[in-house]
Amino acid sequence: MSVEEDSGQAESGVRDGVSGLKKVLFLTSSEYGQANVILAVAYELLLRRKYEVHIMSFELLKKRVKEISDLAAVEKQHAATFHTVPGLSYIQAIDRNTQSFGPYPPGVKGALKTYKITLPIMATAWDGPEYMTGYSACLETLRTMVPDIIVVDPFFDQGLQACKTASRDYVVLSPNTFQEILKKQQPFLHRLCTYPAISSGFAYPVPWSQVPANIYLKISMLFILLRSPKMKTLMNLRKSQNLPAIPPNFDLWQPQNHYLVPSIPETDFPCKITSNVTPCGPLLLPVSPVSEIDPALGAWLERGPTVLINLGSHIRMDNIMVREFAVGLKVLLDRRPKIQVLWKLKTSGGLALPPTKSDPRSHKLAKLEEDDDALGKGSLDAITNEIVGGRVKIMEWMSVDPLAVLQTGHIVCSVHHGGSNSFHEALSVGVPHIVLPCWLDTLEFANRVEWLGIGVYGSRTAAPRVDAWELSRALMRVLGDSKEALKMNKKANELAAICSKVGGRAKACEKIINLLERS
Repeated sequence: MSVEEDSGQAESGVRDGVSGLKKVLFLTSSEYGQANVILAVAYELLLRRKYEVHIMSFELLKKRVKEISDLAAVEKQHAATFHTVPGLSYIQAIDRNTQSFGPYPPGVKGALKTYKITLPIMATAWDGPEYMTGYSACLETLRTMVPDIIVVDPFFDQGLQACKTASRDYVVLSPNTFQEILKKQQPFLHRLCTYPAISSGFAYPVPWSQVPANIYLKISMLFILLRSPKMKTLMNLRKSQNLPAIPPNFDLWQPQNHYLVPSIPETDFPCKITSNVTPCGPLLLPVSPVSEIDPALGAWLERGPTVLINLGSHIRMDNIMVREFAVGLKVLLDRRPKIQVLWKLKTSGGLALPPTKSDPRSHKLAKLEEDDDALGKGSLDAITNEIVGGRVKIMEWMSVDPLAVLQTGHIVCSVHHGGSNSFHEALSVGVPHIVLPCWLDTLEFANRVEWLGIGVYGSRTAAPRVDAWELSRALMRVLGDSKEALKMNKKANELAAICSKVGGRAKACEKIINLLERS
């Protein structure tokens, strides 16, 4: 019940040659947002005991690969084999960057800044030698192992490029929606005028009054990226290494490959779905119950209906945002005395939110940030009584997986940042959402919950920050006694029931097996 590590060609050759089982190789980034769906489907495959499961990623993922083997209770000979991609992971490479790269507010100006600054930095996280080291390691693994089928994270560019160089077809297992895979397969005018430009924050479908701005942003993004010095350096580097100038994740959809996504038609914007895309429903890792991992937290959750606040791991809250949040929560807690709040509050690490010139409180932010203890000196004053009385539980680190908390049945609203995993986890249990997006596709998820009628974009005027009045209004829209709140709850439960019938990770696993056996 342990994870094997392929430490060289000799060990790998013995393992691969003796078992006689077909080999499935997963290539993935190590970040949770990308790796979770890979690990979920790999776990499901391990349960079959019929295939060799290999996972190649950066060192950060090794422990989690061992955990899924242990959770699947497989014998040593059937445990997942971990292959290390040398060098820095994506998030480690990004963290070295000293230039501020967002997040910027939605709208035309903010989107243009994202195209000019954020996207080029994200696309060039590694320098040339670092990129080539990871790519070469993936290519060597493909050539020595000769897997029977390859499953790739669409964000893991080195893995995608290795597959293309080795002339191997592959399955893309994505944590994201139809739009990320199929935008270019939609009718031209539809994707130009109806789907919001990335980082614009425009609603779906784009209102007629914003269509000209939407078209302008989509054309601008293309020209800005092509003229970006960082992107030119990247393309020149790739050409010098005899690689195509454009990275493969810029043109992800290919007719010969297959694509597995957590979207289903009922939970996404209208979209033409091609035959090589399989809608799976939420692709979730199995989690241990809260009562087993943290009995004290489990007992606290049983006290009453609970709002879960989990804004992800990339953005840290500053004092201004914490204060706004606390004031907004106070309104809810006063009006709904039976509700309690579990708040995962990240105040260290990650990206800082830049102050906005239009915010009259911006000048206070720098002063507050100079004081390391400022958070404990008034930021939470609005809800001090509720914290002392136990109605609000604040945790910097949660002892259990957020999905386990959602699955207790005590959560009545999920407040999250609009990450795909957070969206699909809340979707799977049938609770309404309040989305507080920061950038990129999180803005689309904020609009998606409103389009579906299962939640509220809770910071439309303040994003990427939060405004107390706007947040309190969103909380009361979802958790009040209005017809709108009842309708959201009903729709959320209906979609959860539909998702559970689709299959999720089991469906994705069966599709991989089907493709493998047909190959």
